[in-house]
Amino acid sequence: MAVERDPTSGESENKPAGEPAERRTRSSPAPPQNAVEFGRNPRKSREAAQEWERPLRSAPAAAETASSTEAPKLARADSDPWTVPQSVRDRFVQDGHRFYFPDGHPAFQDRGRKLTTGSENTQVVRSLIEIAESRGWTEVTVTGTERFREEAWRQARLAGLNVRGFRPTDEQQAQLVRTLARTLVRTPERVDAVVEGAVPAAPQPTVSSPAPGAVRIAGQLVDHGRDGYRHDPNEDPSYFVRLKTGEGEREVWGRDIERAVAKSLTRPQIGDEVVLLRTGQDAVTVTRRGADIEGRQIAKAIETHRNRWVLEKREFLESRGAAAETVRNESIAPKEGVREHPELAGTYLNLKAAELASKSLRDPEDQQQFVRQVRLALARSIEHGEPLQPVRLKERRPEVIAVRQPRSLEAVSR
Repeated sequence: MAVERDPTSGESENKPAGEPAERRTRSSPAPPQNAVEFGRNPRKSREAAQEWERPLRSAPAAAETASSTEAPKLARADSDPWTVPQSVRDRFVQDGHRFYFPDGHPAFQDRGRKLTTGSENTQVVRSLIEIAESRGWTEVTVTGTERFREEAWRQARLAGLNVRGFRPTDEQQAQLVRTLARTLVRTPERVDAVVEGAVPAAPQPTVSSPAPGAVRIAGQLVDHGRDGYRHDPNEDPSYFVRLKTGEGEREVWGRDIERAVAKSLTRPQIGDEVVLLRTGQDAVTVTRRGADIEGRQIAKAIETHRNRWVLEKREFLESRGAAAETVRNESIAPKEGVREHPELAGTYLNLKAAELASKSLRDPEDQQQFVRQVRLALARSIEHGEPLQPVRLKERRPEVIAVRQPRSLEAVSR
C-alpha cells in the first residue's frame, strides 16, 4: 500500500537586510529596508499602467446588475493611524510597536505611516497589507528586496490598493489577473447542491488537461479519519484517506483533506467510487520543533506550502467536467449552455459581467484576452467541484418573481 504525504517546500523567513556595515562602500550601498509606507493619491499615469486590473474591480458590480441584485455597500476602512487588525494580532506577539513570531524571532515594526521588516515571509507581507488596508490607505509605496516588493505589490493589488515602487512584468500582471478572476466565482458558502437522480446532459468523463500541479486519484473509498501521521502517535496530527484503486490501495495524508471531506457536496460513504483531487497549494507559515546543538527543544517558524484537496463522488465530478467543457467552448452560446446544464445560469451571468467590465479596456485584443481568462477560471472552478454561482434576485412578491426570473436568464444569451 502506497503512503503519500503533502509535499512541502520552504525556506527561512528571515533574510539579512544587507552586508555588514564595515563592508559597505560608496560603490555598493546597503539595499533599502523592506517597508510598506503610506502613499499619496494615485496619478493618472499609474492608473493607466494598472488598466488591466480595473475590469476585475467593476465585474462584481456588473454581475449584480446582470442578475438584478443590488451591490452591497463596502464598509469604510478605519482611519486610525495605529489600527492593527485582530487577524494580525492573532498571528504575532506584540510588544509596543514591534511584532514577533511565536518563537521570538522579529517579524516587523510599526512606525505609524511606515511598516518595516527584515523578512520576506509571505505571512508578514500579507499582514503589512492588512494593516495598511485597515488604516484606510488607498496607495502604498514599497521598498526593499525584489522578492519583498513583488509580494507586497501582489498582496496590495489583491486588496485593491495602488502601489508605487514596483513595476510588474507582463507575466506577473497576467498571474494577478488570473487570481483576481478567480474571485469572481468564489462565494462564502457552497451554495449549490447535488440533485438526487439528476442525469448530466453529457455524462462522459472529461479529458481536458488538468491544471498545473493537479493530482487526480480515483478509486473506492476504504477509510478516512484523523490520526497521527502514518498512524504514529508520536507524530503531529493529520488526516488521511485510503482508496482502493486499480493499482492497489493508496493512502494519502494532508491536513486539508479533513476540510475536503467535511465540505464535500456529495457526502461520499465508505464503499463509494470517489475522486480525490489536488487543486493547488497555499503558502502557510508553520512551526517546526527540533533540538539545538545543546539538546534543548526549540520551535522555529518556517514558510512552506499546504495542498488543497477536493473529495467527491466520481459521477459528480464527471458531470462537472462535462459542464466545464461546455463553458470552455466559446462556440456554445450561453442560451444553449444553460439549456444543457441549467446549473450554469449563474456562471454565464458572471461571464456576461466580465464581458461588460472588459469594455473599460481600450484594446479589443485585451478585452478578448480578459474575458478568456475569466472563462477559463470559471471552467476550472466548476471542474474542481467548487461552488456554482447562484442566480440571485431581489426580494419580491412571488407573482413578480415568476415574471422577472426568465428575464434574468434572457440577459445571459445577449
